[in-house]
Amino acid sequence: MSETQFSRRTLFRFSLAGAAALGGGTLLGACTTTEPGGGGSGATGLSQRVEQGQSVRIAIANEPPYTRLQPNGEITGAAPDVAKAVLARMGIENVEGVTTDYDTMIPGLDAGRWDIVAAGLFMDEERCARVRYSAPVLVSTESFATPRGNPMNITSVDAVIGNPDVTVAVLSGSYELRAAQALEVPDGQLSQYPGATDALQALSVGRVDAVLLPTLTLQQVKDEQGGDFDVTDPLGEIPKTGSGAAFRQSDGEFHGRYNRELMAFKETEEFASLLQRWGFDATASREATTEELCAVEAE
Repeated sequence: MSETQFSRRTLFRFSLAGAAALGGGTLLGACTTTEPGGGGSGATGLSQRVEQGQSVRIAIANEPPYTRLQPNGEITGAAPDVAKAVLARMGIENVEGVTTDYDTMIPGLDAGRWDIVAAGLFMDEERCARVRYSAPVLVSTESFATPRGNPMNITSVDAVIGNPDVTVAVLSGSYELRAAQALEVPDGQLSQYPGATDALQALSVGRVDAVLLPTLTLQQVKDEQGGDFDVTDPLGEIPKTGSGAAFRQSDGEFHGRYNRELMAFKETEEFASLLQRWGFDATASREATTEELCAVEAE
């Protein structure tokens, strides 16, 4: 490993601890959503839609346990369930779900095709500069799915880099893609897919040797669908990640009201029970801050 590689990878791996220890710095300056009540004023954008009785459109990715689209069209999963609960506390019941790929979530938000992204869209420095994130809701780790028995011994990112014959599936526009690139996995070893189902199908037929996704996503698919693959231990090279609801920069007033309700909701037993239902830890959510998660450099 070259000195340049060590520098970049060390920064990525320890950016959370370093930002907390230094108490901010330039990385935090890119994050626009650090205060629960922050941002904007006036009934414009999303606030205006709500006042006019229009629905709040929530973008999801249909990736359990983060998000799930039920056969009847209902959106559920950890992220949208929290979002719907917070909106209900705000007196908003008119909610519409929209499914989309991760790489279109922020562009679609900016274009007004939906109003909130509640899909486990992990925070990092670049994304936090583009959208207003709420306080953290879901905190997660990353793992590989491998063929049963892990015949190529893929237990770390270093194991992938050290074997040029290994190909890893990632989702287009995902945090995992950006993390792999930040850790200098060669592009030729990364194969992009639109969704988790597609990536795991590629693994099952031997087009790829591993799939990089959140640990909980892989474990839930394996448990519920009987996937014929193994899930590795969480990867030490990739720090814990976290997500909250994402809003347009122009929706500061609505974001501020939403965030105040979310912070109050996070202290309730209802919040803890909701997260536990989907396999997430409320304590990790309560302890994480937007500032530290926005400090992750994923490019």
